[in-house]
Amino acid sequence: MATPFSDREREQIRKKLNDVAQECLLNYGVRKTTVDQIVQMAGISKGSFYNFYPGKEILFFKVLEEYQKSIIDKLSNKLRVEENIGIDKFTELIYQLYQDVRQSFIMSIIQNQEFEFLIRKLPKELIIEHHSLDDILTKNVFSYIKIKDGIDIDIISASLRAIFMTMIHIEEVGEKHFDEVLKLLIKGLAQQIIKED
Repeated sequence: MATPFSDREREQIRKKLNDVAQECLLNYGVRKTTVDQIVQMAGISKGSFYNFYPGKEILFFKVLEEYQKSIIDKLSNKLRVEENIGIDKFTELIYQLYQDVRQSFIMSIIQNQEFEFLIRKLPKELIIEHHSLDDILTKNVFSYIKIKDGIDIDIISASLRAIFMTMIHIEEVGEKHFDEVLKLLIKGLAQQIIKED
């Protein structure tokens, strides 16, 4: 009978799986990565893998969520030191956040049109839970920004998610103008929601 992992071992394995998943997403993508490949790279058994995640898609999604939390934390830290976040500063910060995503391992999933594939493979309750996380993270960000009365934070969260989703369709939007379009969409949202002095 296998000995259960200690808390420390579980944390080390979870971190290793996170690192391996990022590497696999960058180099192979969702479809071409197998659980066998992940466990070999992580140095664990297949049975151990399934003690942590029911499938590779859940691991990949958790890695994406961790990355999302880290960039939102970075944004929150920037907002914490800024004073009077107006429309232009908000636009610049959100645009830069999206640019950081475009430079990350996540972009390979988006460019290879695997993001939608991954989402389709996930249980519906996990997607709903993720949207709740988006809303919590958005509330955290907007605790540093004056928003207009009557604006629903959940709608802002969904709007930011919709703008983010345009990155799946860079070719269709037009790569030549995409950055300007992205800035325009962010600024348009900012003008609708931010109260300036």
